[in-house]
This record gives sequence, C-alpha cells and structure tokens, in this order.
Amino acid sequence: MHKIEAGYKVVTPLFGSGADANRPELRTTAFKGLLRFWWRALAWSRLRGDLTELKRQEDRLFGSATGGQSKVLMCLKAPPATVVRTDQVLTIPGGGGKTVGEGARYLGYGLMEAFASSQNKTQAGQLLKACLQAPVEFCVQIRGRDLRPQDLESLKNALVCLGLLGGMGSRSRKGYGSLVLQALSLDGQAAWTPPKNLAELERAIKELNSWPSPGQNSLRLPEYTAFSPTSRCVLLTGKKDPLEMLDLVGREMVRYRSWGKNGKILGGGVVSEKNFQDDHDLMKRAVRTEHPRRVAFELPHNYGKAREDQVGPADAHLDRRASPLFIHIHELRNEAVAILSFLPARFLPERRPDPKAGSGGFPKPPDLSVGTNRVPLAPEAQLYRPIHDFLDRLLDKNKRKETFASAMEVKP
Repeated sequence: MHKIEAGYKVVTPLFGSGADANRPELRTTAFKGLLRFWWRALAWSRLRGDLTELKRQEDRLFGSATGGQSKVLMCLKAPPATVVRTDQVLTIPGGGGKTVGEGARYLGYGLMEAFASSQNKTQAGQLLKACLQAPVEFCVQIRGRDLRPQDLESLKNALVCLGLLGGMGSRSRKGYGSLVLQALSLDGQAAWTPPKNLAELERAIKELNSWPSPGQNSLRLPEYTAFSPTSRCVLLTGKKDPLEMLDLVGREMVRYRSWGKNGKILGGGVVSEKNFQDDHDLMKRAVRTEHPRRVAFELPHNYGKAREDQVGPADAHLDRRASPLFIHIHELRNEAVAILSFLPARFLPERRPDPKAGSGGFPKPPDLSVGTNRVPLAPEAQLYRPIHDFLDRLLDKNKRKETFASAMEVKP
C-alpha cells in the first residue's frame, strides 16, 4: 500500500458546490474527477494515441463500471473557508473593498453581474453563485494498492499537472478556482519541489513531458482534450495579486474578442477593436452558410436569446463544447503568473451514421447549428486560428494592449 499526500492552495475564488448550490465546498469526488481528467490529458502522448491501451490503464487505475474498483482511495481535508454569498459583491482581497475588475467579471460570466444595473438594482461584481474566497489550503491523501512504478509516476504527474495548469469548480478553465500545488510526498518522502520563480515554473512544466516534439508523435490532433505536439503554453506576469492577474488576462481577451456596446468596451472607456466584425455581419443574415470564427473558444456561442441568434452543435446528442484554452493563475513567492494552456483536439465527434439513410455506415464531419441553419464545421487547422492569434498577440508587446510585465512561451 502506497501513500501519496498533496497539498494545494486555491488562489482565485472557487465556485463549487455539492447538494446545496448556496454552500460552496471542496469535494473529494470533484477532485478525483479532475485528477482523472489531467491523467488522461497526459496519457495521450505517453501512449502515442493508443485509445485501447489508454482505456485499459485508466480503468485499472481509477476503476470502471465493468472493470472493477479503483486502485486509489482519496480523502480531501480542508479547514473552514470564507464564503462570499450570493448577492454579495466580489472584491479584491486586501484591496480596500475594490470590486473585481471588468476582465475578471468577463471571465466569470454567469457567476456574477458583469455590469451595474439601476433597473435590476444590481451592482457590478454581484455574485449570482456563492464562492469560496481565496486563499484556501487543503490536503489530499491518496492510498494506492497494487500500484506499479509507472502507475505511481503517472499519478504524480497528474497531481503536478493539476497544480500547475488546472483549477476546480465552475469557470475553472477561465481561471477561477486555480489550484497551486505546494507540496507532494510519496510514502513520507518529498516527491516534488514547488517552483519559486518564473524560470523554475517553466522548467516544472517542461518536466511533465506534456509537450512532445513533433518527431515523437504524429501531428494529428488528439481524439479528446490532451497534450500533443500541437499544444501551446504561454506564461504572463504583471500583477502580484492572483485575482488582479486574472483581471489583466480578461481585459486583454475582451479587447481581442468583444464587440462591446455601441462600439465601446471595458466600462465604455475603450473603443472596440471589432476584430470579429464578420461574425456579427454573419449573424445578421437571413441565411447562414458558415459559422462565426469565435466558436473555437467554446460552444454554445450565442448572440441573443432568440433561436436564430444561437450557435451550437447541430447533433441532438451534443449541447456544448468546453474551451480548449485553459487559464490558470499560479502564485509564486513575489508575483502571480497567468498560464494559458491551449490543448487543441478534435473539436466535435464525427456524426453518427444513419443506417436508414443508406450512407454506407461511414461517419461524417460534424455540423453546427447557426440559428435555424445547419452548416459544416470548419477544418480544425482553420477553426483554431483565432486562439493561435490570441496567444500570438499576448506574446507580441507591440500587439497586446494591457500592461503585462513579461510574456513567454514554453517550448518542448
């Protein structure tokens, strides 16, 4: 029996709940699901895309409905944390009551009010869902039986990956609930040292071997969200406080993506760049034969509440596609670092063949529903271009607009 112990720190507000939606909490089951996700993300390249072997190893380690119990038992222990209740305004810790900025509110869409409204009597940053106020520290204890050395190594890497690039709860891919790994031990011995500065953080990410060079694997996209030679990782600095760092990233994304109101963004003080005017022109047409370019960031991608203003998967068994771009805020000794991980993969599964249609039983490329029109999904090389352009913008000091202190890309 092996014992693994991992200590994490939540550095941005965490929106996660159990049976009671008004009582946010840290749950062992949620953590186990996250660990399994990052284990799978790392396994694609390690197993060279062999889905059969991947499923066999995953079922053996984590258990399955048909393959027996999990070989790992987990227990999450956390002290009581401060709860920011629904209808309270989210503020910057130590900021003298300063409301969280427009960028962070943009990334927290659906969790809080983006703008103040005198008609609805709501304030900017007023929560629609309760959260745990950061910082929160917790410990996860894992007991594993019949684990091979490669099982222990893959578990360790998944724990590290979660604590370098991931988060927990609602909008975790947008930087909320970011988890920072602070300590990791195996059978009572230290198994990992947390990075203290930007150079050590870059090295820690590289040591995951999650960005294999093209020569190690084919350039085909993974069948699910996973690391591959096409993945990218960008590190940004500019603020000491994690929530303010998240706000900085959100502001840059607003500048890049948002149309704004009456051509203005960020509270009306900035003119919209209108980088995606073609998306808005498209949605004004009666008949659409293509989809908006910004669908790459996630689905659904809606322009209003009416049916004709909604964009999503066309197939009835699909309703969404989570973002392939992960925002994580990492806290070092003297600064906060935003880590943006882009994990391109097959955007949507191929359409299931209709045996009654006489199509030969072959799967077909996926479609999107753009209002009442059904249109083909663009090839992934074209589809993901807007996300690549956003990352390139962040890396170019002549293109980005917000005051980032530094920007660098992690290379294999």
